[in-house]
Amino acid sequence: MWFPKLTGSRLMNLRDVAKQLAKESTLSEADVYAEIFGLINLIPDKLLDWYTVKLDGFGSFRLHAKVETSDDPSKIDVRSIKELRISFKPDNEIKKSLKKATISKSKKE
Repeated sequence: MWFPKLTGSRLMNLRDVAKQLAKESTLSEADVYAEIFGLINLIPDKLLDWYTVKLDGFGSFRLHAKVETSDDPSKIDVRSIKELRISFKPDNEIKKSLKKATISKSKKE
């Protein structure tokens, strides 16, 4: 069975993002880095306070739980929560941008 595979993924780290955003704004690279780093620290804190964190135009972060189920409601308590997971749902702005992608066949090496 054959299927298409996305290839050519490249890494853009936090420093790269800060450099790029600094070029496109009046902020310095250090200022952009500091703000993004602040956001990285803020999101988990707010999630643990049971907020959904929505960044307009970007998307929403929220917590979900991996749980153990039971047919007996008396057996359900905090110990039934096995793991907290984070989910990200992109906003329509991001989804629309991705619809503009062009897909082409590359040569297999």
